[in-house]
Amino acid sequence: MVRTFSAAVLAASLFSLTTFAAPGQAHAQAMRTASAALEARTDMRSRGISDSEGELALQVDGSLPITSHIVVDANATTLRGARRHGGSELGIEIAPKYVTSSNGWDFSAGARGHVFIDAGELDYVEIEGSVSRTLGPAWLTLGASYAPSQDAIGGDNLYLSADIGAGIPGSPLALYAGIGQTIGSTNDAERAVRLRPDGDYTNWYLAVERSRLNFAIGMELSGTSINQDAARDTRYWDRHTGTRLAGYMRVSF
Repeated sequence: MVRTFSAAVLAASLFSLTTFAAPGQAHAQAMRTASAALEARTDMRSRGISDSEGELALQVDGSLPITSHIVVDANATTLRGARRHGGSELGIEIAPKYVTSSNGWDFSAGARGHVFIDAGELDYVEIEGSVSRTLGPAWLTLGASYAPSQDAIGGDNLYLSADIGAGIPGSPLALYAGIGQTIGSTNDAERAVRLRPDGDYTNWYLAVERSRLNFAIGMELSGTSINQDAARDTRYWDRHTGTRLAGYMRVSF
């Protein structure tokens, strides 16, 4: 109960910080532009865990500004019958958010709905927020995503993350790294493994990317602290939780 309350307070605090961070700049920001991208990955991973049964997957995503501060992000991903998502072949995410900037910092807060086609009652919602900063060719983002207790995920779930990246001056290469921590409470052990396969865990990744115009190609090494040797007998367990090197290509529009 204490953990659930603390997570909810953190999510609410992030939203409040974002909403009131820069009241004086509410009308000063320029309207953002719509964007879209198509990406192919040898393994589509989220928080260190495969969303595509360790197989090649495609994702199309887009961002649509409604006003200078309201943006709706969305994506659709081929899941390759992922066990952790009830055998669904297609996952859809819709994420409306509020964005603003102040003193060189960018703030974002909103919600994200996860929908899994033909997977039964496995859809769930998260509240999320982030703070980011760009310094020359480098950037830093700190984020938090909180899923209140829901039957689809067997409890509640909080994900905290830190991501950094930097372009190499005079080169088309960029380096990326990140770390995350997942914690939560469990009401249904069978469904809780969808987001926390072996209880609370840490994930990390390292990536290098080469881009030219609207095309990018990269490699990403990722892993988790999830115990790979424990016996698994739940229907939602996915074995692709260990260290994995994946390649990807992305075209932006």
